[in-house]
Amino acid sequence: MNTTIFFAGTGNMGGAILRGLLNAGTDAKNIFFFDPSDKAAEAVSALGCVRVKSFAEGIEKANVTFLCVKPQIFKLVAAEWKAAASALKSEKTFISIMAGVARKSLIEVLGEKNQVLRVMPNLPLTVGKGSVGLATDGVSEETLKLAEEIFGNIGVTCRVAESLIDAVTGLSGSAPAYVFEFIEGLTRGGVKAGLTRDVALKLALGTIEGSVELVKQSGKSPSDLCAMVCSPAGTTIAGIDALEEGAFRSTLIKAVVAGTNRSKELGK
Repeated sequence: MNTTIFFAGTGNMGGAILRGLLNAGTDAKNIFFFDPSDKAAEAVSALGCVRVKSFAEGIEKANVTFLCVKPQIFKLVAAEWKAAASALKSEKTFISIMAGVARKSLIEVLGEKNQVLRVMPNLPLTVGKGSVGLATDGVSEETLKLAEEIFGNIGVTCRVAESLIDAVTGLSGSAPAYVFEFIEGLTRGGVKAGLTRDVALKLALGTIEGSVELVKQSGKSPSDLCAMVCSPAGTTIAGIDALEEGAFRSTLIKAVVAGTNRSKELGK
């Protein structure tokens, strides 16, 4: 892939995508970035990526621009971005990871002549295991395929309507944190039961990795697999009962919905 890419922002998520692309073999010389923080910029420059002096310079040099600033910052930079986009002489592709910022709002700033795609990635892109939702509304098939090519080396992609991108944010965008909490909970449980922390963490990680692979390969639903583990009056059903007392699944559902609603609020 010879696409040149510009990152407007290299924070947690922007940096994760950038590093994921580098790990997947993208030439660092084909990646440009703008970050007002000299400290943050030094770290990215050390990876071989090219720092530019402005948003305008970045979008001129690259074919594809990732918009990776916080949603709250968008309103502050909209005028600058609009001026830079209006000066472009050829069509460019913009990919926004900003939660809650509608494509309509992006088009008003970046112009009708450019391709504008909303996506919601997640942090595991850094290690090539990310999940990315692509909002298809108003986007050409060519642009969608380009995005799938870019993200395909560092994760899995799903096409959804823009009306569902907030739900993607609440689920896969936020869920790595939920999973980290789950891992920590299992580890602490093992420690409380008498295991060392190192042993408990190793067992927790191995169990989760194996369980995920089993769901992928077995063709069975998570509920069916759970039933297979729960022998009558056994240890597992006792543990499941404890999870039910704590409203485990209900709490996860509420977490996804809360993240979805917050994403919607950010767009107002």
